[in-house]
Amino acid sequence: MAYTIGVVCDIGVGANAGGRSRNEDNFLVCQNGGARFLSEEGVERHDGQSGEGVLVAVCDGMGGHDDGDVAAATAVRVLRKLYQPDAPRRPARVLLKYILDSHDQLHQAANKDGAVAMGTTLTVAWLVHGTVAWANVGDSRLYLFRAGDLVQLSSDQTRNEFARRDGRPTTDDGDHLVQNFIYGSRGLGDDPAIRLDHGLDSGAEILHAHDRLLLCTDGVTNALSRDEVCRVLHDVADPQQAAEQLRRVAMERGSRDNITAVVVRVDAVAHHTASAGSGRSSTVHYFRSSD
Repeated sequence: MAYTIGVVCDIGVGANAGGRSRNEDNFLVCQNGGARFLSEEGVERHDGQSGEGVLVAVCDGMGGHDDGDVAAATAVRVLRKLYQPDAPRRPARVLLKYILDSHDQLHQAANKDGAVAMGTTLTVAWLVHGTVAWANVGDSRLYLFRAGDLVQLSSDQTRNEFARRDGRPTTDDGDHLVQNFIYGSRGLGDDPAIRLDHGLDSGAEILHAHDRLLLCTDGVTNALSRDEVCRVLHDVADPQQAAEQLRRVAMERGSRDNITAVVVRVDAVAHHTASAGSGRSSTVHYFRSSD
């Protein structure tokens, strides 16, 4: 197993250009005995962390809630604890349960100081035994890029998304985020519950050599079309350069949000049949790059 990872996580254009006054995004990269992330002060840290495979994540603290940057940093700090030397047999289900349990504990802790106001998206991928296991809360995204095809593995958790799952009618104003980590809710206010459906909000995918994964916040996806994202991944082979190019193009296209992109290139892969997972989710969406 060999991977190359590129990371961009910054404020974006900044307040002077109509953007954010602080960076409420965060990221996590655990590999080779170390962990990279931003502290609550926004300073990149490199700590020792032993574990199996590679664990990567992105978080987007909610700008409309208090302490979005604290929520994102808290999510990263909690997620690091999952990175251990012995990977579970079914990592996707372990991720899902871990996120639900951590959410409950953090929501209860925050609620001691009054109504919970902080929240963050959380998109995480664990690359182990030739597969990527993943889970998602919110509307940050996980993409798989393979042989010119871009696949969105995660689903944005909007009111309309949950309505479609339940067979209920969608609405014109239903394409907004309705739940996130720590804060909870599905548009219900201070509600501690979050809904995560295995196979839709978590899953597993067998990896191939030369695959690339992109985890990104909506500072990227709200500014760039899917074809533009696909084109960058198609044209820029180096993961760090690809992450930086996504940031540059997003700002050129008018992004005023914080921008985080984690690009993982699969350089070599060895499969382990016991951890192969259940294959690709039935909800993935394909987009072909323009050569």
